[in-house]
Amino acid sequence: MARPNHAGAIAAHIQGMRELKAQFQRLPEVVRDIVNDETEWAVQEGARRAQAILRQSPSIQTRALHDHVGWAMHRRAGRGSFGITRATTVFTIGGTRVRVKGLVRAGAGGSARTSQGATRDQPSRRAHFIEFGARHMPAEPFIVPAAASVKGDYVDRVVRARTRIERDMSTVGSRTR
Repeated sequence: MARPNHAGAIAAHIQGMRELKAQFQRLPEVVRDIVNDETEWAVQEGARRAQAILRQSPSIQTRALHDHVGWAMHRRAGRGSFGITRATTVFTIGGTRVRVKGLVRAGAGGSARTSQGATRDQPSRRAHFIEFGARHMPAEPFIVPAAASVKGDYVDRVVRARTRIERDMSTVGSRTR
């Protein structure tokens, strides 16, 4: 099959993540670095905006969800994401470190027993209830609006980066003394 030569057809030509990663790795290193920098900015900014939305929410009573908004960047694949990270609590019991999923808050007298008031919170297991709502509570979206607000800025930054890419590509292969 002949390769398409216009943007709409090229976008339709790439079928999945594996193909997208392969296409990204075929780009010149200068282009990959600049696009990765802009993508990394976008996911960091998205996480920051999601936290800002959570800080303004009247129903958020603890900072557990806010503190677990995180981001990740996969520079080889040119892919970044942001969302809720997993929480882990580490205890030392008799010289052995024990990892427990979630945030554990001790009960009366430092007890780990729920009968003494200890609790375990897993922000990654309840974030979707806040984002999309539940039967007993209205939705208070924070990830979707943050992603939507970053999208336009990201596209603008990548378009503006084109001049840097053109400048850097024009110096490839030239000798400097």
